[in-house]
Amino acid sequence: MRNLATIVALLAAMLVAQPTAWANSQNQGADSATVTTVGPSQLIRQAGYVLSDAEAAYLDADQPIGQQYSAALLQVMALGGPNAGLPDETAKPALEVVLRRLVALDPTAAPEAPPSLQPLRALAIEQRQATQRAATAWLAALEAGDPDWWQAGANDLALANQALQNWQQELASRYPPPAGRP
Repeated sequence: MRNLATIVALLAAMLVAQPTAWANSQNQGADSATVTTVGPSQLIRQAGYVLSDAEAAYLDADQPIGQQYSAALLQVMALGGPNAGLPDETAKPALEVVLRRLVALDPTAAPEAPPSLQPLRALAIEQRQATQRAATAWLAALEAGDPDWWQAGANDLALANQALQNWQQELASRYPPPAGRP
């Protein structure tokens, strides 16, 4: 159970991570900062890479779709709890709602990617489909009262994690981080 919970937490953390930039306005004091969201295309362009408008549009449109999956996974982790077994009676209905929402998402909802980014789109869809299969298995096990409900989706969650790692590698191969940065 702990290994599966760790995988879910890592997967959710990686998916929900959204680049941010700290910005100080001229009207603010030096000790006052605001957080602004930076889209993936802007982050890549700021790193010195050239993106076509189609590539930028795809990356920016795909990000909120991925965030729907990551937010749901974080909720599953929070509601499912760190311990093995069925969640308590107050958390279980909420957990089932989140799982149903996750199952209802369309893994192919992202816009068509330009040919240069088709490998990224294919990996994102693969990851989302595996996550959705895991959620379907978790929901069925929860509804059946299986105390090992986490295990029902473990294999698909591992596949989702692998697809996410492959996506990250593909992105890093296209846009390597600047020297000296991970």
